[in-house]
Amino acid sequence: MDEIIEKVKEILPKKRFDHVVRVVDMSLKLAKIYNSDIEKVMKSAYLHDIAKFFTLEEMLDLLDKNEIENEYIAREFLHGFAGAIYAKKEFQIDDEDILNGIRYHTVGRRGMSQIEKIVYLADAIEEGRDYEGVQEIRELAYKNLDKAILMEANHKIKYLIDIGVVLHLNTVEMRNWILKVIKEEEK
Repeated sequence: MDEIIEKVKEILPKKRFDHVVRVVDMSLKLAKIYNSDIEKVMKSAYLHDIAKFFTLEEMLDLLDKNEIENEYIAREFLHGFAGAIYAKKEFQIDDEDILNGIRYHTVGRRGMSQIEKIVYLADAIEEGRDYEGVQEIRELAYKNLDKAILMEANHKIKYLIDIGVVLHLNTVEMRNWILKVIKEEEK
């Protein structure tokens, strides 16, 4: 872990590193509540934004061009995908839970593992986040991870529609999948 922390600290500006530390803190809180693998959660959370400040060209050089549809080429989406590949190469991480936590922390995906869910949600609700409804999502996260993700996804989708940007299909599919999971659990 020390090598990962030092590399993240070296690559990221202080403000972004502080965000990463808050995501790690929130991830650990959630991992303890939901009995998740602490080491996997920590690695994924520390590395989730490792490629955030790579140039678009650097990100695209890491990616399999078939993995990302052209219409979604945007830094906001790509840094997670590029970060997972970078983490695999730089730190020899082969655990798909850890890599998928990095890969999908921004867009989510249908069928997320618990590790992926925790990192995705922690990134959205870490203590430095201050948007309307975040406190309600945080409180729900301590009680029901899936319902908190649904609330966060609904908020994110509405916000992105309101500002007129492209939605990544993964986010829409994740939202619909998690809604079905919740409805099945309630039966």
